[in-house]
Amino acid sequence: MNDFITFVKAMIIGIVSELFAFFAPIGNNFMALVWLFALNFIFGMLADILAGRDFSMRKAFSCISHATLFFALCASLYGIGHYQQMNNDVLHQCVSSFCWILVYCYSTNIVRNVRSLLRSTTPAFKTVDLLYSALTLAFVKALPFVDEILKQRKEVKNADK
Repeated sequence: MNDFITFVKAMIIGIVSELFAFFAPIGNNFMALVWLFALNFIFGMLADILAGRDFSMRKAFSCISHATLFFALCASLYGIGHYQQMNNDVLHQCVSSFCWILVYCYSTNIVRNVRSLLRSTTPAFKTVDLLYSALTLAFVKALPFVDEILKQRKEVKNADK
């Protein structure tokens, strides 16, 4: 029985080591995503607690499942490109672009949560509010013709229903 347990341990260690070696070229992207998802989880939880809401296991599980999904997509993107024998530079650029899209989307959410933690009279709030406006492209809505375009799209969408 001890031989079998030792064999299973060695197999698990071997498989995990091989996976680490295979994904080593995109290890920095994975580390960035770990930080990104951890910050999203922490600031989301703080925003909920300070807003008077209880800790939601459903939201925590949703955050963890989304992180798992995006890690799997990133790993799949790399694996598929690797086995299609893509140029390494192109492959790394593809994975990096995917990660930058995630950074943008989750940074917007993180900044929104940080903004809700601050008092509106503080300079920190004004700084974070400006950053949030820039990330959400809120200044674009202030342009006169953008409002018209959005109204037209809404009318077309309602007409299609």
